[in-house]
Amino acid sequence: MGKSREVESGALAGQGMILDTLIGQEKIWKRLVTAYENDHITGAYLFHGPSGVGKEGIAIRFAGLVNCKAGGSALCGECSSCAKFNRLQHPNMTLIVPLPKDRDIKKNDPPAKALKDDTITALAELIAAKADDPYTKIRLPRSNTILINSIREVREKIYLKAMETGRKMVLIFDADLLMTGDGSSANALLKILEEPPPETSFILITDFPERLVETIGSRCQQVFFPPVQTEIVAKHLQESLATPAEEAKLIAHLAQGNVRMAKHLAKQDLEEVQNQLLSLVKWLTKPSENNWRSFTQHAASTYRTNPQVLNFHFQLLSYWFRDAQFIQKMNGEAHIILEGMEYSLRKFVKHFPVGDFAAIVKELETCSSSLSRNYNLNLVITNLLFDIQENLHGTAG
Repeated sequence: MGKSREVESGALAGQGMILDTLIGQEKIWKRLVTAYENDHITGAYLFHGPSGVGKEGIAIRFAGLVNCKAGGSALCGECSSCAKFNRLQHPNMTLIVPLPKDRDIKKNDPPAKALKDDTITALAELIAAKADDPYTKIRLPRSNTILINSIREVREKIYLKAMETGRKMVLIFDADLLMTGDGSSANALLKILEEPPPETSFILITDFPERLVETIGSRCQQVFFPPVQTEIVAKHLQESLATPAEEAKLIAHLAQGNVRMAKHLAKQDLEEVQNQLLSLVKWLTKPSENNWRSFTQHAASTYRTNPQVLNFHFQLLSYWFRDAQFIQKMNGEAHIILEGMEYSLRKFVKHFPVGDFAAIVKELETCSSSLSRNYNLNLVITNLLFDIQENLHGTAG
């Protein structure tokens, strides 16, 4: 049985698999395939790197590969196992994601019991969307922790006799959220990793590996995922979304290797995105009761309905202040991300000549990180507003 692997047009190719829409990361995929070919699959991996670069999709694809009935170096796309992985419904794969706690549950209850019916429906829709597009983020509102019941449930499942031949694969998305609260979910997982069952692998996926306790990280084989090259992202937008070449190039440049952000931007009106960013900058930098109220209300409502959009807005703001710093420090010669907004940026820098824009970028990163850890939103945003004012006028201590 041949063990050949194709790489076409920057995509990780197979036969009719939805996960063929993954782009870039060929070196990592080759490394995983080699481990599979040599029967060197470990019991635990830690996939980490920037957001939107394909970590989750590659994890699903690898789980599919080791369970493909063809047994080759590429998913056949035709066997019953591949068909199930294509729908993210294979019994050998368990997906663990952050969940809200709509209601109190007992120690031995399944995690689904903590969810209301509409939350369960929303989760099912996100999983279906993930099957269609591996860059889809499975993140429900108020889902700021991985429930210990999810770990307890998988602990029971992995020791049961498998329903199908193959290897059991447990994928934990946003694994850093094992650490929220008292860290009980992380402790429960650690006990499993200390003595993992045979023919079972865990893949922890996170943008923030530094948030995991060292005892978990040290038990995992770490795999770093770099940003996807701009040229590959632009080509993907042209081929998959029919984005015009010049617009695809601009979006890919703006996304900075984040394919999820690029696909999101390609579906937006770029002029509206720029106007939204200018409004956010105005609310943040021009202190008035109305402006600060507008920013706080925007953050609160977006955080409740779609935290990923709020993260996107914080990323745009980080680009703005990063570009402002480059213009300020490089005497007008600067390679900026927001090329279409250069005039507004230069005008902004002239208005705040002593602004510490690098410090503001750090404040935005801290704010985004705090919100992902379920800190009090009003307190986090209030601190951000005051800190930005201090750094704009050079009065920070």
